[in-house]
Amino acid sequence: MSIYHTITEEQLITFLQSGDHAAFTEIYNRYWETLADAAYQRLHSREDAEEIVQEIFVNLYIRRQEINPKSTLEAYLKTALKFKVIDAYRAQQLHYNHIDKLIIETQEHPIASDDQLDTKELKKRILQATGRLPEKCREVFIMSRFEQLSHQEIADKAGISVSTVKKHLHRAMDSLRKEFRGNEFDIILVCMVIFLR
Repeated sequence: MSIYHTITEEQLITFLQSGDHAAFTEIYNRYWETLADAAYQRLHSREDAEEIVQEIFVNLYIRRQEINPKSTLEAYLKTALKFKVIDAYRAQQLHYNHIDKLIIETQEHPIASDDQLDTKELKKRILQATGRLPEKCREVFIMSRFEQLSHQEIADKAGISVSTVKKHLHRAMDSLRKEFRGNEFDIILVCMVIFLR
């Protein structure tokens, strides 16, 4: 059993701030379901809820050295969730705003530990996994994650409804989560940066 299952939030934050991927994975595992359920209750869309939570964890890792929760880490993440939900209401769809930051972060701090995929291997596995998706699902996923088109833009281009776009993306992400099970840090990269420049 990993020591990370038993350490305190304060210790996890300290490890996370030093770039410890195992600490990030433990935080992800502890709070993903709680945050996703809370987002779903507000948005009534599992796909949108999961996208919001994914972005919260990406932001958490990018801004890890700035983290200084006034109460608990869970409260900090739930506050972040509240603001993301407000943004979603305003925009009516989510946009990924931190791609360039994540690219820079990844270049400055490449994944070095033995249990993490290196960038080339990650890109190779993403391409292989994407290639196994059904044709329309793959097309929608590529337009969303590779070309960074909005749901409406994809719907217009593919001649389908926005709800169908969301169903395809949800199916694609389910497939990729199975492909990368146990590598939560890597699935974050899959969701936010498919081709690292």
